[in-house]
Amino acid sequence: MFEALEAGKHLDKTHYEAREAALRGELLAHQFLLAEQNVPTLVVVAGVDGAGKGSLVHQLNTWMDPRGIETNALWMHSDEEETRPYYWRYWRCLPRRGTIGIFLGSWYTHLIRAPLEGKAHPARQARQLAQINDFERMLCADGYLIVKLWLHVSSKTQQLQLTEEAPKQQQNPRIEADANAWKKAYPAVLKNAQDILLASDTAHAPWHLVEANDRNYREIASGEVLLAAMRERLQQPGKVAPQPLPALADTSRGQPTVLARVDSDARLGKKAYRSELQHYQQRLQDLTWKAHRKQRSFIAAFEGWDAAGKGSAIRRVTGAIDPRLYHLAQYAAPSKEELAHHYLWRFWRTIQRDGRATLFDRSWYGRVLVERVEGFADREQWQRAYNEINQFEAQLVEHGSVLCKFWIHISPQEQLARFRAREKTAHKRYKITDDDWRNRDKWRDYELAVEDMVAHTSTTGAPWTLVAGNDKRYARIQILKTLCEALEQALD
Repeated sequence: MFEALEAGKHLDKTHYEAREAALRGELLAHQFLLAEQNVPTLVVVAGVDGAGKGSLVHQLNTWMDPRGIETNALWMHSDEEETRPYYWRYWRCLPRRGTIGIFLGSWYTHLIRAPLEGKAHPARQARQLAQINDFERMLCADGYLIVKLWLHVSSKTQQLQLTEEAPKQQQNPRIEADANAWKKAYPAVLKNAQDILLASDTAHAPWHLVEANDRNYREIASGEVLLAAMRERLQQPGKVAPQPLPALADTSRGQPTVLARVDSDARLGKKAYRSELQHYQQRLQDLTWKAHRKQRSFIAAFEGWDAAGKGSAIRRVTGAIDPRLYHLAQYAAPSKEELAHHYLWRFWRTIQRDGRATLFDRSWYGRVLVERVEGFADREQWQRAYNEINQFEAQLVEHGSVLCKFWIHISPQEQLARFRAREKTAHKRYKITDDDWRNRDKWRDYELAVEDMVAHTSTTGAPWTLVAGNDKRYARIQILKTLCEALEQALD
């Protein structure tokens, strides 16, 4: 496929300047139009070392308004990135709506360089490419415009670049690559790159191949590809990537849901509670230090009805963990900055590094619970979220994180009793709001949403634990015991 990219395309100075004058104004105008429509644009610049990627990115920043562009150079990975799930480094760099994010080094880089580094693994590469396609499809479905550029240079041009023998206007000032290593690996890298590009060339995020031997032609051709993609997006603002939707649970009115299996009568006496609390908190303390020494992180998400006791249960968990080893994240309605990104963005960037715990008081499941029931997400969005959440959690588990998810269930009668008790207690009155009473009227809607949530997202690697919450003492011990057992199984 790369033979067509060695035809000798070039532009002399006169033709370059003529085309640049028109291109520059159009790119800037379309950048502003996309900003007005809050479209996030993601530009991936890829190619072998010495293909002129850095030079092109510099030119794009010159042609457009750099205040609306964030350039991410991710060819070197820090220990902060290596101690978190792989996609954490990319999620935290995603452009906000209305801006452009250029990735000079992306989720393709490690795959493309694998033959050069002696790390090629066909089965692993197939899994990673499937993950990449899911990632890009998810972003496109959320409104992202993705433009992927592959800059191709011949082996001869690459060697000139890497040995600083190219003409002055062609040279790359950052010469770090080993020219001899690349000379040997070039055919294997190119063959591998062909497989990668073919497997990830999709309708919603296609690859654009640019002959890059001549700098003038490379810059104009790449700029015109970006401009064409911007124009197409503005002409079809509502177009998103198609996504197969999971089937909804067939739960008719009046029928029991999965929550009916929770033993609402489960109780634990005070004496037994004190004994078990001390036992499991000590056990959890030892296990979190063991996890820290082994550099294993654990993540716990707490969901449940209003007044179910999430806060008090979390306090018993944090009371057992050294404060240096955990981060507690509490979530309510998203802020303006969070709304300007994919809904998973705010959760990805909270994930702690290996050896620490991340506790979520409310989590990404708001998408398929409150956002579904209250209409903040339309049907297509919350149905699509099941698959997106499963991908997210699979990446956490694949990295080695221990993931526990709790739904604390209480009966409507118990919730009513707790609401009334809060109204009568001065220091608890702030906990009860008009929204809490309003949500009670939608109990059945939330019950059905929980049913679908468990059906679609309780997986082998990330199962749901349905907690019997009518008795707070019993619920706290059930949660502590579950965390201990999950950590013990992972660490042993």
